[in-house]
Amino acid sequence: MSGLGGRRCVVTGVTSGIGRATAVQLVAAGARVVGIGRNAERLAALAAELGASFTPFQVDLGVPSDRERAVAELGKKHGPVDVFVSNAAEAAYVSPLGVAPLDFRRLLEVNVCAPLELCQALVPTMPPTGHVVQLSSVAARFMPSAKFAPYAVTKAAVAGLVDALRLEVASRGIRVTTIAPGLVATPIYDELPGFDAVRRRLGEQVPEWLAPEDVADTILWVLSRPANVVVTELSVMPRGQAR
Repeated sequence: MSGLGGRRCVVTGVTSGIGRATAVQLVAAGARVVGIGRNAERLAALAAELGASFTPFQVDLGVPSDRERAVAELGKKHGPVDVFVSNAAEAAYVSPLGVAPLDFRRLLEVNVCAPLELCQALVPTMPPTGHVVQLSSVAARFMPSAKFAPYAVTKAAVAGLVDALRLEVASRGIRVTTIAPGLVATPIYDELPGFDAVRRRLGEQVPEWLAPEDVADTILWVLSRPANVVVTELSVMPRGQAR
């Protein structure tokens, strides 16, 4: 297995859920992590927990000017990175006819524009051992209902861009992976108006959802494959979820 010790990583969405679990496990594996999040207090708490191997970086990825600042500062202060884990995302539970235009634009900004712009900033200087991991969702392929559409569309869009990125950088030896989790017990669902009843029904069908640590384990497994192995796409779901 390829080691992670000393590798320079950028992880987005580190203040909760999958991003936080991934940052914790990367640091435990000996990597150095720049963690991007928008909540200053949670970033500071995570920095205090993880120590010198973790550098907090407060950015609201839904704001273009914040992304511009992030792109400029990442290259200037932190130099080339070995691993980029694009995890930050926002969700919505609303139909195409019901979604507010500003809310849909916010989804696009965070879920599509931010990963693309950060890749444009980080990938050109990656070494041949570099690796990009993009978090998608099984909803991008199997949309459960019309109210998942705005979120699913953004995840399908970023997955398509990442597929093209894989073609673009393959000759440089850089690996690109898309990971599509199923139901994960993360705070992202806590902020969805009207989702409580659906969440209860899903809980009856699939009583034990994935924990963020389960997905983080998967990310580290992908990053630790031998140099000649590329995991291009991987779905990971809790037992009981068929798709």
